Amino acid sequence: MAINLRLRLQSGPHAVPLRRVYRIAAYALLAGEPEEYFRGWLRFYGKQMPVFDLNQVICETPTPEEYGSRIIVVDAPAGSPVSHVGLLAPGVTDTVAANEPDVTPLDLDLYLQMLSTFIPAPPGQP
Repeated sequence: MAINLRLRLQSGPHAVPLRRVYRIAAYALLAGEPEEYFRGWLRFYGKQMPVFDLNQVICETPTPEEYGSRIIVVDAPAGSPVSHVGLLAPGVTDTVAANEPDVTPLDLDLYLQMLSTFIPAPPGQP
C-alpha cells in the first residue's frame, strides 16, 4: 500500500507521496532575502538548499510559524543547480493511505519544475 505525507494547506488537506520525501526538517531560520515563493536558504548537511513556501505557491498565503510547520526536503528536478529543494508547509504531522478520499494529492513534478526557475544564487555567490 502506498503511503502519503499529509499536510494541511490553507485550502485544506493535501498529500505528497512519502517515497518522494528525502527528509523532514523543522521550521528553521533561513539565510538570504525572501522574494515571491522563495523563503531563503537552509544549511542542510553542509550544503545550501533553497526553501520555498508551498502554502504561498498554492494558496497565496504564507505558512504560519507554528507547531506542525515543517520543511519537506525533496529531490530537485533534473537540471536544477541544487540537489534538493525544501518545501515549507503547515500541518505536516502524519501519514495517510494514498487513496485517502479527503486528501488532495499534489503534483510535485509540476510545482518543482516551476519553482526551480525561482532559485536565486546562494548567499556568498554572485
